[in-house]
Amino acid sequence: MLTQAAHATQLNHQPDIALPLRGKRADETSGLGALGVVMSVGRNMEVYAEGEPAGNVYKVISGVVRISKLLPDGRRQISAFHMPGDMFGFEADDLHHASAEAVTPVKVIAYKWQSLLAAGCRSASLVRDLLNLTMVGLRQTQEHLLLLGRKNALERVAAFLLDTARRTKSGSVVELAMARHDIADYLGLTLETVSRMFAELKERGAIRLESARRVHLLDRDQLAALSA
Repeated sequence: MLTQAAHATQLNHQPDIALPLRGKRADETSGLGALGVVMSVGRNMEVYAEGEPAGNVYKVISGVVRISKLLPDGRRQISAFHMPGDMFGFEADDLHHASAEAVTPVKVIAYKWQSLLAAGCRSASLVRDLLNLTMVGLRQTQEHLLLLGRKNALERVAAFLLDTARRTKSGSVVELAMARHDIADYLGLTLETVSRMFAELKERGAIRLESARRVHLLDRDQLAALSA
């Protein structure tokens, strides 16, 4: 496993601190805060690459991270967008099986997995925090699989908008961090189909497109009915 400093240099990261973050405001609500190292990652840079050794897990402080994998035919599948408060990087073995990239400039806290396991033996509250964050990620994965397996294109886009609004606490105006082609790869659709679905939701009066990335949710009930 690369050292933290070497990993940051290789991927153009900027580690903000090289010591435990005791009392660090960014993670002060969690018992995990004293164990991590904050890293800054530039837009479209990798937090880690598919095939790299897996020794760290990460928590998003700010920005958005996408988890993606290249398929044998060259297509890309995005399996998750991680937002502030989410944890990612958990693997069943010693390798990362997908890449994690910054959609926007991000800050993450990197935790050595072995350090978390050791600390968990001493702190029931830390185990609770870690388990809760892990279960949230599992629930999001299950919901994404349901979306891909059972919903049509319009339903997928409606569900994506409502989920993004909920996770970002955006209210009725959603600022999309990701481009349309990212949304397409997340929803298992083509870019053209995603654009058509946005246009159809607009025609139905469910949304107003204030810009390419700014979406006003006008009729949440209609969006919820479509995404149910």
